[in-house]
Amino acid sequence: MSVLSGIFLLGAAAIAAPVLFHLIRRTPKARYEFSSLMFLQPSPPRLTRRSRLDQWLLLLLRSAVILLLAVAFMRPFFRTTTNLSPDDLPRRHVAIVIDQSASMRRGNVWQQAFDQANQVLDHLEASDEVSLYAFDQQLTPLVTAEESSQLDRSQRREMVRTRLKDVTPTWAASNLGAALIGVAERLSADEDLRQTSAKLQIVLISDMQAGSLIDQLQTSQWPESVRVHVRAITPEDTSNARVRLVDTKEDYAEGAQVPRVRVRNTANSGVDQFQVVWRSDDKNASRPVSFYVPPGESLVLDVPYEPGPLGPDHLQLSGDGSGMDFDNAFYVVPPIQEEVKIAYFGSDVASDPAGMLFYLSRAFDETASRKVEIETISDEATIDWSDVAGTIPRLVIIAETPSEDQLKLLDTYLNRGGQAIVVLQTDGMVRELGNWLGDVGLSSENDNDAPATGSYAMLGQIDFQHPLFAPFAAAKYNDFTTIRFWQHRHVTLGEMSNAQVIARFEDDTPAVWSQPRGQGQLYVMCAGWNRKDSQLALSTKFLPLLSRWLELADRQKLASHAYFVNDKVPLPAASGKKTIQTPSGTSLQLPEDATTFDETTEPGIYVLRQGNEDLPFAVNIVDAESDTAPLELDRLEQFGIPLGMATTQSQELAELRQLQDRELENHQKVWKWLIVSVLLLLAVETFLAARKSHVPTQELGEAQ
Repeated sequence: MSVLSGIFLLGAAAIAAPVLFHLIRRTPKARYEFSSLMFLQPSPPRLTRRSRLDQWLLLLLRSAVILLLAVAFMRPFFRTTTNLSPDDLPRRHVAIVIDQSASMRRGNVWQQAFDQANQVLDHLEASDEVSLYAFDQQLTPLVTAEESSQLDRSQRREMVRTRLKDVTPTWAASNLGAALIGVAERLSADEDLRQTSAKLQIVLISDMQAGSLIDQLQTSQWPESVRVHVRAITPEDTSNARVRLVDTKEDYAEGAQVPRVRVRNTANSGVDQFQVVWRSDDKNASRPVSFYVPPGESLVLDVPYEPGPLGPDHLQLSGDGSGMDFDNAFYVVPPIQEEVKIAYFGSDVASDPAGMLFYLSRAFDETASRKVEIETISDEATIDWSDVAGTIPRLVIIAETPSEDQLKLLDTYLNRGGQAIVVLQTDGMVRELGNWLGDVGLSSENDNDAPATGSYAMLGQIDFQHPLFAPFAAAKYNDFTTIRFWQHRHVTLGEMSNAQVIARFEDDTPAVWSQPRGQGQLYVMCAGWNRKDSQLALSTKFLPLLSRWLELADRQKLASHAYFVNDKVPLPAASGKKTIQTPSGTSLQLPEDATTFDETTEPGIYVLRQGNEDLPFAVNIVDAESDTAPLELDRLEQFGIPLGMATTQSQELAELRQLQDRELENHQKVWKWLIVSVLLLLAVETFLAARKSHVPTQELGEAQ
């Protein structure tokens, strides 16, 4: 016999009550007549415990009633021979997903995560399948069901423990949403392939910091069969702050550049006093600046550094929580002023506002990182562009027809990788340079130099996919309708021109096109930026467009000096041996045809060496990774993710057995017969107790 509620067996302890009652001496009820006792002091009888039991039958009946009631409340039943087998129940597939992003470097967070992963393995049942994944910006499968399909479960768990020991935190950001979606899809696909009904479970081990990217959860449908159990890791000290370089302002009092720095304190921080200092080669390059930032706030301040031959290479923050120094350094490339040379073929002077040189000479102000020098070349000048550094211009602008010798030199310049812009200011330039440009001619022999009164043209089509106009692709920058062209050259491009039209006027004639020349690139404009031709020089697009041409012309330079961890760094198009020196001192040899460098795996200063030139660039941690405030788990539930742990086979087997027992007990209802037995025993006990309690009174005679 089995019972549903064994706890009610404790009610059988109430049997002690009848035994105690039987041991208590009762007051005698018989009356006896005596002579006068008026002179005696009354002394009522005292109750005392008996030294032995009597009325054994009543005691047994009363104890049996209590015992049967306790057994009835236990709801007994007779178990059948039907047994449940674990093989009849679905197994679990548990995927351990561990966060290895940069924020896991805080304090003892990683050790806690490692211990949590081992605890999950220790509590798995023999029937559970297990796999292991790690994630930062990308999901990395470490042990998958396909890889370990030939191993038994114990061997697979040992493989998981071995691979787990090799996992370490990286410097990359955390893309939590992509990781969860990736693991859920893998689990669902694996179960569809096996045609089983396993319970799919993700155990997420992460610090769950608010800077984790979860946007992909909003755009993807979460599989209903996959549950997520979150084991959030909390460091002993939750305080954290980060430092970033905002910009540089001009100090007019001293005529120097003063860097501006932003420090942001996390919302759950317990500290608010910090210091920032510029450092170079592990030495302070400035005096420490102390300041106060409340939790959840940010502050912008000036941190000047002492001038020297080389500027500092990183900002160092101090004062936040212990073990939170993973994001306390912000690396920058020391500013070194670069001299840029532009060759201008034209006869106009910089003081004439009617010419293009007037606006070109005023377009590039001298900054801490760049100084632009414009060399004016007439059609009679002799050019000597030797291979000596500084003599070859980075960009050539042709506003008038060069001489034959100059055209030959320009061909050599372009074939070696130079970049030139031809501005067709007159129809005569089209006729004179038509062959040199590649069979370019006028669409009409009419003189278009004289504009019609009140007429103008605008750009109708622009290829924002081209590198020249790519910076203007955003919606707030791509409006060129405010630029009016009072006159432009109507040209036709021959088949031999090999031209790619970048922009067209409203009448569908080319406005700007490019064509390769050897290793270089030639751009052609059908209208100038002088006042007679257009309003281009007066628009907000003029300076960014010229700066973009300078960037594209710098084939020997990097496109930028600031990147984030795991960013792809575009390499200069120059051929030759390329070597990268990492912040840890490792030297990496790159293929000569390499176009990008993908191994930006740690923050610091990298140096690209090609030829005799060193090109440094800085790599930093993504800003969001420093937002270490806890992420609310409700955010995950809002995306339809079921949270919690799926039941194990043992738990489900126990639940099924309990359900089967309830059905048997409900069908047999043994407790009803026990209640009937209790009632019968109570009737017998009542009858016997009534007879035993009836004692006749004895008459002893009359008093004399």
